[in-house]
Amino acid sequence: MLLCLGMLMQSCISNKTFQTARVTPVGEKGFGMGVALPKADFYDIDENGDVTDTTSIGGFAGEFFFRTGITEKVDVGVNLTLLGTSGADIKYQFLGDAESKLAGSIGAGFGYLSFNAGEEDASNTIIDIAIPAYFSYHPTKAIGVYASPKYIFRKAGSNSSNFGGVAGLRIGGERNGLFIEYGYLKSTDDAYTDQTQLNVGFGIGIR
Repeated sequence: MLLCLGMLMQSCISNKTFQTARVTPVGEKGFGMGVALPKADFYDIDENGDVTDTTSIGGFAGEFFFRTGITEKVDVGVNLTLLGTSGADIKYQFLGDAESKLAGSIGAGFGYLSFNAGEEDASNTIIDIAIPAYFSYHPTKAIGVYASPKYIFRKAGSNSSNFGGVAGLRIGGERNGLFIEYGYLKSTDDAYTDQTQLNVGFGIGIR
């Protein structure tokens, strides 16, 4: 059950980006798919608040994502993982445009997951509300370097605040690109912290 829970908890939107700070041009659409290799530590805590045991959990999640441009400065996206997580986000570009070398954006996202676990097969729900920022530099049309610091409020069995971000590299043409990312999150939940994640994805029409 712990292995299943670890994979499910990490399949929300929290630590994947698969985009730079550039928005999708208005009227255009983009899509892609990627995989994530998450790792997190879970702690057993006694009544005195002391850690009695630590379990490291690794997993795998596949994701499909879609984006479309709404205005010259705004695009929206949706995503779905193979484990059943759904999510949506919106991004506003305040620095540069879809062609500029330097770009900056801010956004908001939502992720949802419901699953049954435990001896009584109880229903569990995880909701993520994320506030990310995006910054990227594009020295050529073939290369983009980006970073996305973010805050995530996670509503689950116990609510938590999570702080971290994703750093990545986009390699490819103006329309098609390979994304390679590494992410880190720190949680205020004493039982769940220190999440790292390696992500690899391919997008068509995703800046």
